[in-house]
Amino acid sequence: MERQLLFAKLNDRAATHHIRFVLVEEGFDYRVAYGVAGPVLTPYGPAAASASVTRVFDPSGAELFTFARDGRWTPDAAANATAKEIIKRIRRLRGI
Repeated sequence: MERQLLFAKLNDRAATHHIRFVLVEEGFDYRVAYGVAGPVLTPYGPAAASASVTRVFDPSGAELFTFARDGRWTPDAAANATAKEIIKRIRRLRGI
């Protein structure tokens, strides 16, 4: 579910920049490693915010960048913040 949510956010946000993200196993330009945790639901409500950690690699496996986004109250918000940051950094790498 995390992967589909992130790809949906990436493509929603990247459309205006003419960038498209496709899930493939080989022949890729970037490999995105993404994980999200939280919030923990207790009987009294959420105990912590969602946080995500992202690493992006080139086809040879070299790490291009890494970052974390903390304090997002839902996995959707964590994926949204992550997508925006990935797009911003890829645009900077491409010079667009």
